[in-house]
Amino acid sequence: MDDDLGTPAAVGVIHNAVRRGNKLLADGDSASLAAILNVLVRMLDVLGLDPADTAWAQGGADDAKLTAAFDSLVAGLLEERAAARSDKDWARADAIRDRIAAAGIAVEDTPDGPKWTLAEGS
Repeated sequence: MDDDLGTPAAVGVIHNAVRRGNKLLADGDSASLAAILNVLVRMLDVLGLDPADTAWAQGGADDAKLTAAFDSLVAGLLEERAAARSDKDWARADAIRDRIAAAGIAVEDTPDGPKWTLAEGS
């Protein structure tokens, strides 16, 4: 790290390539877009930022903890919603439903109780 690696200039070149790629995407030029994408991935790899690198892969020791915490929070909101519905407090139940939806979670009311999934596009 004693030498100037020119990282700011490299990031500038990447930014310009992304801008060109976005224009090609808007123009529908898929052949040129594929070439830009290939160059971008190679440039990012030089900086250790290749998005296809296994270091960026999903999964890890903390994922199970995060999933459990998330499930617990959603379950708590669903219990609050069920209580509001039981009390016929429709405004509160709707507000809770809207908070859940705003977080990108789809709730399906089933005979076995509400089931949740991440909403499409989240």
